[in-house]
Amino acid sequence: MRIMVVAAIVSSLALPMAVSAEAQTRLPRTSPAERTTDDINRRIQQDQRILGVEQDVRSQSNRIRQNIERDRMFANPPPVPLPSRRGTCPAGSVSCF
Repeated sequence: MRIMVVAAIVSSLALPMAVSAEAQTRLPRTSPAERTTDDINRRIQQDQRILGVEQDVRSQSNRIRQNIERDRMFANPPPVPLPSRRGTCPAGSVSCF
């Protein structure tokens, strides 16, 4: 009989502790407003990441464009072609230059 009384006392003490421990590990349900806020925040963060990537692409494109312009500016000019004199040699000439 004593064993049953001890078991009843232990179970009456242990059961509320187990329930409170379970209640502490469960998170409360999120409200619709909180879910909406979380969705909006997620979208804002995603938009900011996309804007950052677009800005990186723009700056790289500008850097490449500037490099090309600088290379063109400081490149040696192409040689001026000499006019061709074929067919304009005077009659009876030995060679045309």
